[in-house]
Amino acid sequence: MQVLPFSTGVLGAVTSAFSTFSFDSEPVVEAVTLENLRGTSVLEGSEDLTAYAHMYDLLRSSALAPEASIQLIRGVLRRLKEDAS
Repeated sequence: MQVLPFSTGVLGAVTSAFSTFSFDSEPVVEAVTLENLRGTSVLEGSEDLTAYAHMYDLLRSSALAPEASIQLIRGVLRRLKEDAS
């Protein structure tokens, strides 16, 4: 798990939530789903897959490292517990 802080400014480039899928051992985006009010759209065109693969890479590389993400989450939980006491 990785946390993507708002301070990176990257979230402004994301227009909607999406999920990427790879059906092989290689991490290659083979399908993208977009969920919306009317259901789920599946994208499989090469231009779409390339665009979403680049966005996913940007999000992942901009996020905190897994260990730093865990530390941030633990710190937030600690503060919430202290505030609740």
